[in-house]
Amino acid sequence: MTETKYKKQKEKISDGIDIESYIKRNVVEEFSIKEKKVKYNSRIKQYRSISKLSGEEEVVRAFLLSKLVNELGYKLEDIELEKEYDIGRPKTNKPRIDIIVRDKEGNAFLYIELKSPKDFEKDKDEVIEKQLFNLASQEVGQGKKVKYLVLYTFEPTKEGIKDKAIIIDYERFNSFDKWKEVRDFTNEIPKNYGKALRIPYAKGGFWTDKKGNKYEAKELETSFSPEQLDSLRKNLHNVLWGGGGTDDNDIFASLVNIILAKFKTKAKKKEGINTIFRFFIIKTEKAQKLTKSYLRG
Repeated sequence: MTETKYKKQKEKISDGIDIESYIKRNVVEEFSIKEKKVKYNSRIKQYRSISKLSGEEEVVRAFLLSKLVNELGYKLEDIELEKEYDIGRPKTNKPRIDIIVRDKEGNAFLYIELKSPKDFEKDKDEVIEKQLFNLASQEVGQGKKVKYLVLYTFEPTKEGIKDKAIIIDYERFNSFDKWKEVRDFTNEIPKNYGKALRIPYAKGGFWTDKKGNKYEAKELETSFSPEQLDSLRKNLHNVLWGGGGTDDNDIFASLVNIILAKFKTKAKKKEGINTIFRFFIIKTEKAQKLTKSYLRG
């Protein structure tokens, strides 16, 4: 991202400071969009020296590293950058993983592939399969465990810069083929080795249960890029199609059910309480599968 773009948009983090100020903390010792340079804390293990802002993805890395340490409670010494793997014979192909956060046993708790905001939706399945699942299997082959696979970027919005992530439990799904059948994932990076959760979307940034208790939620999105809409289309197709074994009539019926779904709950309208969204869909096998995947977490 260019310096002009950042200054023009004036994106803010939750505490009200600009992105360069947010990144310039103890994790990132030097950071300049204008001079295209970056220097990470020497306590972070780097398999490849990084000193230049070669593109938007490096800005995403600096942002996420700052958040992992300063907000989410991970230690600098437990973070690794650009670990390389030898794949194939002869071993000429050496793919890298962008970030690994290790636990106290030295296993990979967070196994992270980064994308720029504009590239996050492009070839997403291929990236998840080849850059996450395939490389995670190499990590396991070296005697280490892997907990969460993470595809990550940030998203500039009017309210500030927000995380955008697909987080897959590798202990439950240790291959892409297993995962793609259900496409179960969460979207909130866990704090301090906790459990990754799926935070729902709700108007106002929170939802309320029947007892009046309020819970955090992601604000509903009101604008979408062509890439985001295309990604939603592909995801819907993949869930409905079910790997190609679903009859066309069943797919059509499920799609009609989704279009006719009732979104608002029958919760009583109380002042200051926002309505949460749910699906009420006719009980077809594929529709149930989609509903469970959407509401899980």
